[in-house]
Amino acid sequence: MSDSETEPESDVPSSPEKASPSDPTDVSTTSTLTDSVAQLVNTPKTHSSDPISAVNSAVKILESLDFSLIRKDASLHGTIQESSTSLLEFLHVVLTMSPTSTHDVRRMMECLAHLLRPSFLNLLFQYRRLFYALAVQELKKVAVVPIIISWVDAVLARLGDVVSCVASSMHDRHFEDALPEGLRKRREEDNLRAAAQLPDRWDAVPSILTSDKASPAAKRLALRLLVSRYVLQPQLTLLPRVVDAPPDNSMVSLLPYLTDFMQHTVVQLSECSPLHAQHQSVFQERMNCAMLLSLFALVDLTTSAKDTETDVPFRPYTLATVMKLLRFVMLVDNTLSVQTIVSPCQDLDAPRVVLVLWRHFVPWTWRLLAECNGSDSEVIIFLTTTWLHCAFDSDPQTTISTLATLTGDEHGKHMISAYLAYLSRLLAYLSSAPRPQNLTTAQMDILLKTCRYFVHWGDSDSLGIRKSSDCCKYLTLLFVYLSCIENGHDASDYVIHAMARMLPRSLRDGWKQAIQESSTFCDELEKSMSNTRMQLLENKPGKNHIRRAKQFLDFLTIECFSNVQMSNQKLIIEFLDATMEYLRRESAMKQLPNLSASFLSCLTAFQRGQPGMRVCDAPLLSDAESIWQIAMEHNTPKLALASAFALHIILSRRLPESLTQVEAWDYLRNVLLMIGSQDYLGDESPLALVVSPTICNALSQLLRHADEHTVVMMQSSPWTSHLQSVLQRIRSSDDRPDLNNYSSWLKKRISKPAADLMDQIAQMTRTDAGELRQAAPAIDIIPCHIDGLFQLVCVLRAS
Repeated sequence: MSDSETEPESDVPSSPEKASPSDPTDVSTTSTLTDSVAQLVNTPKTHSSDPISAVNSAVKILESLDFSLIRKDASLHGTIQESSTSLLEFLHVVLTMSPTSTHDVRRMMECLAHLLRPSFLNLLFQYRRLFYALAVQELKKVAVVPIIISWVDAVLARLGDVVSCVASSMHDRHFEDALPEGLRKRREEDNLRAAAQLPDRWDAVPSILTSDKASPAAKRLALRLLVSRYVLQPQLTLLPRVVDAPPDNSMVSLLPYLTDFMQHTVVQLSECSPLHAQHQSVFQERMNCAMLLSLFALVDLTTSAKDTETDVPFRPYTLATVMKLLRFVMLVDNTLSVQTIVSPCQDLDAPRVVLVLWRHFVPWTWRLLAECNGSDSEVIIFLTTTWLHCAFDSDPQTTISTLATLTGDEHGKHMISAYLAYLSRLLAYLSSAPRPQNLTTAQMDILLKTCRYFVHWGDSDSLGIRKSSDCCKYLTLLFVYLSCIENGHDASDYVIHAMARMLPRSLRDGWKQAIQESSTFCDELEKSMSNTRMQLLENKPGKNHIRRAKQFLDFLTIECFSNVQMSNQKLIIEFLDATMEYLRRESAMKQLPNLSASFLSCLTAFQRGQPGMRVCDAPLLSDAESIWQIAMEHNTPKLALASAFALHIILSRRLPESLTQVEAWDYLRNVLLMIGSQDYLGDESPLALVVSPTICNALSQLLRHADEHTVVMMQSSPWTSHLQSVLQRIRSSDDRPDLNNYSSWLKKRISKPAADLMDQIAQMTRTDAGELRQAAPAIDIIPCHIDGLFQLVCVLRAS
């Protein structure tokens, strides 16, 4: 559009189109009036102590004025000038504010969002047409009509600067602040001339992007205004977006302009001579590309929301264009290494902030992964790691809910695919030469956040992830390679938690795929387990070695209960034997209840999954007497250990000596009495409800298979009579008026196994003692945290 293009006065509306009514809880918007370029570019001085209130009043005035009266009554021009000054002052405050500003940043952003409403932007362009027509009338006697710049152009120019700052979370001020005063004034004048080139109507602004007559500055301003309308305004309002709403017609028409502009930009970048990455012109180009990508992503998300025919969002040529622009913004030196791919960006400058900050862009790039080649997918993974480290809360539920307000349920599968792609790259780094000894703090932060997502998905079974053998493959590989670095313990707990939620068949398939994926997988597992085993056999292994041993036991418990066929069974036997020896040697250490529970669960799972396996090469594992003593040597019964012991009794093929059986009866009976009396508090309170049926079944098992003399000893204790009374009270608890939630849930959980136990106590009938033979019951593995420590709890599956 040429500078001399004007609109006839007759085309100016007699009154402004109805703007959406101002919400009294919202604050308003922006506009400015001055008579010359020199006046327009001068920084306004704030006269109001509260620029938000001032701009709110200004917006109301501008929305209320009648255009026909403005033509006739010149006194209204002064009112408009005051309103426009308030708008410019507000924009100046936004440009100069900092996180420690005296003004409430959130109120400022809500006010800015109110200013960026489509109705008010349209109203500004109506004022622009009106004052342009008035200026033409005044200048009709002038031979050469100069470029006409109205107060609206000043507002739009200043608004473009505000958009750039807000879009980059105020990072964009760095280069602007370094400019000399004269150059800064020149830039402000250029911005005003760019505003003067904008079309007469707001809905025609996208056409500037592909216009041959528009200057680069005009295109840049048009892009910023479109970003303010479609990207910033909806997200600054902090209101949830209705994802099922039909796409805005203006967004549908916007897509072709953006596509052409992106392709034109790529051509221009390819023709430019190489410049230093920190040169300001390159910085501005990267900033423009970042905003262009962000706007295109949002428009594409919205317009393709109803397209269920294909997952491919657009043509391959457009995909290549998008990836070139993304690489230009994210990679200043255009290179990525196996380490930097899984590390966050060290220099998070303004263009990168634009891509990371606004919640729609990174999830949108995950949709492209299936169509990208290797190098392009690396850029998306690099962007994702930066996003994970810098932008979002570590709580998966919070983040997923936030993303769902924008992209709907479909984002889940793309998010999982992206995180699996990240794990694939992380594994490549962990297995690279030379091997990293540990992960950096930033790398570990990203990994922990990623693992929390998999825990969340596993707990909720989002999108059927428990059936995903691909997910199981990466979790299995990740656990093994994390065991090879020094600071992988916390992440390993999350990996075990997620694996415990997977279906057995998925774990079996994942194990096979892991072996096929990594030729060194089995060797790494054997090497790491052997190193940990040797540490246990030393006199004083450190806390991290004990924790690593526990994690290996938990890992093997999950795999064995899932019937995974592991080739090196001798290694597992040797590891269990070393753990048993350590437990017998160091029985007084604080960590041992948790390690003992993991040991019993792993031994039980291994013996159950390998019924033909002989353990004669490890005599300690054949000594039932010693194994049972490990469980009972702790004065205060821990529920995780008691449950592991109870399950071991239920699945054992032989019982130890009678005295040991009586000790086990006393131990588990006391645990059940404590559960019935609600003596377990805090984290163990809900766990007590979970393990109580398994405890009951173990006591029944002891009575059922003990000899007559042992049964009499069990029955003769007064505590056993007390147990009968407690169980009877629990079963009849419906008659109690003060029934609480714990008692109600306990009755539901324990009624049937408690009835069977009471029958066994009452009958005192002897069955054949010795080796036990029974059908293998179904087992549930429950990951939990007890007093801040991760623990796997294995129980009988509720019938």
